[in-house]
Amino acid sequence: MLGKSSLRSRIVQAFVILTAIVCTVYALLLLVGIHALEDRLLNDRMVKSADDLIRNHVRHARGAVGGDPEVYQDDDIPAAMRELAAGDVQELELGDRVLHVLIRQQGGHRFAVVDDESDFERNEGQLWAALAGTSALCIALALGLGAVTARRVILPLVHLADAVTRNGLDKDPLALWRGDEVGVLARALAVHQDEMQRFLTREQLFTGDVSHELRTPLTVMLGAAEVLAARLPDRPDLLPFVERIRRTAVETGDRVSALLLLSRAPEHLEFPSVDLPHLLAHEVERCRPLLAGKPVSLELVLEDPTAQAFGPSELVATAVGNLIRNACQFTETGYVRVLLQQRCIVVEDSGSGIPQEIRRVVFERYVRASERPAGSGLGLAIVQRVCEHLRWTITVQASISGGARFAMAFPAEPMVE
Repeated sequence: MLGKSSLRSRIVQAFVILTAIVCTVYALLLLVGIHALEDRLLNDRMVKSADDLIRNHVRHARGAVGGDPEVYQDDDIPAAMRELAAGDVQELELGDRVLHVLIRQQGGHRFAVVDDESDFERNEGQLWAALAGTSALCIALALGLGAVTARRVILPLVHLADAVTRNGLDKDPLALWRGDEVGVLARALAVHQDEMQRFLTREQLFTGDVSHELRTPLTVMLGAAEVLAARLPDRPDLLPFVERIRRTAVETGDRVSALLLLSRAPEHLEFPSVDLPHLLAHEVERCRPLLAGKPVSLELVLEDPTAQAFGPSELVATAVGNLIRNACQFTETGYVRVLLQQRCIVVEDSGSGIPQEIRRVVFERYVRASERPAGSGLGLAIVQRVCEHLRWTITVQASISGGARFAMAFPAEPMVE
């Protein structure tokens, strides 16, 4: 169903509004014309002939033509007219009769010149009724004509939209070679579609190439770390550093895999069940070294240890890891807490928080809530992109302690396209 703001409905509305305006202007002009005609043919005639009518009345020489104004004198004036002031012609309604009355003072007597305009008023009422019916008919015709015209105008656009959605403009050459505005629009869309396709192809190739090229040095790093671990059995003080190198190389490989998954369309991803307690515990321990030397506690609270999420574990780990790492970086004292709730993962801290004016744009690229510690402004943008891929929702607000609180809500069932 088309919305009220659709192009088709706006065309119909334009036809109806234009017709209504024309009918209204015509009615106003007709109203002015009728009143002018009434004043000139009726009232002016009464004013000009009033003296003759009064003179004939005094002489008892009344005209024999029916429909002429009648003259009443002094006590013969009907009670409804006795209080009328002398001067201009006045309109008086008596029951179903409409009278035009002119009061005159002559020779010490009071005269009332009365003209019965009931027939004129009835004809005027019939005229207005006919005008109202004609206006309603015109508006109805405008509605029908507007609908037909809108359909004919919109039909090429509908075909163009179908071509863009289903087949592609390159498979609908008729749309491209139309000589009207639709053809101009089709050609512009074709150029833009071609540019977007080339851009997407470059992005996919770049992501794949980067992923492939990074895996080689990471593999070398892992191999070197294993060799170092094997050759340093007598140096236990160096083994933690070797393990850190190995762990960082593995995690970097996972992040590269996550970025490669982000380059794919969500409908092409698999959504297996994710062991959230294990994944969250791993990410918490991975970020714990970031708090070395800080009076900050990092804790994991499993309010719902049976909660399940669905999606590539690499993407889930990327989103959770970025949030925990940000919380650790921006918290100098207090706590960083990760909560697993029913269909929700919450990361909150007691850090500096996010200003109110920044919250609505904090997920945009290169937006930083604070200049210290320095960052690229991409972490939260990546988190939002991951949530969009997983069909999750993420919100941010202030924590109870004044820090930041991020909540990622996930569906109870895997995404089905």
